[in-house]
Amino acid sequence: MNLYGEPARAIAGQKFGLQDVTESHIAAEDIEPGAALFGPVGDDRVFKAHNNIVSLVASADLAAENSLKAKVNGVMLAGIAFDTDTDKTLAALADAINADKTLAEFGISASVVTGAKTLTVVGESDIESEIAVTGGSSQPTFTAIATTSMKFVGVARHEELACKEGTGFYPKKTAVNVMTHGEIYVPVAEDAEAADKKPAYVVLSGDDKGKFTDEASGNYDTGCVFRSDAQDGLARVEVRGLK
Repeated sequence: MNLYGEPARAIAGQKFGLQDVTESHIAAEDIEPGAALFGPVGDDRVFKAHNNIVSLVASADLAAENSLKAKVNGVMLAGIAFDTDTDKTLAALADAINADKTLAEFGISASVVTGAKTLTVVGESDIESEIAVTGGSSQPTFTAIATTSMKFVGVARHEELACKEGTGFYPKKTAVNVMTHGEIYVPVAEDAEAADKKPAYVVLSGDDKGKFTDEASGNYDTGCVFRSDAQDGLARVEVRGLK
């Protein structure tokens, strides 16, 4: 970018125009300018895009002599034997997850959705979880549905960032400038077809994780809209507040 006069191209996190609202939040992890930021309700911290919640849904009720074997973020839990009914058995598995010290260190916890044959695992970063069923006359299968339980807050503003941890990012536990209203340049997904006034979504998984796209399916509706085409992997979006 030229230091004086008209810039040759935009950079991620660069604001556009004079009208914007920028708030200060706490980085819960290292955050690069231009990143779409999310936060838990009632919490001033902000995170990058993560599938931080997985719902594990059984295809049928559990039955006598079934045994559950679960793995959460690489941690294999001890087997859980069927006890009385589906909810009670899943509750025993949730207790085992909540008692695991390794998972607790990463803020991972589990709970049961009563009457829905569902175990929910939640953390502050990406969650990968699976349940296998053995024993009994039949073995239901569990489908993992991953999404985010956080709310879109805004986009990290570009600043001249240099600190002992490195350059070009907001380090964890430091203040991060977040544009909550206004126009700003952001990274776009490889196949995105950005265009003025098209809705802008954030990709939550895969190679384009954290980037903006015009594709709604499976992505997070930020309430933003594109205000330009894509160029050099960036496009301008209008941020419209908490979503």
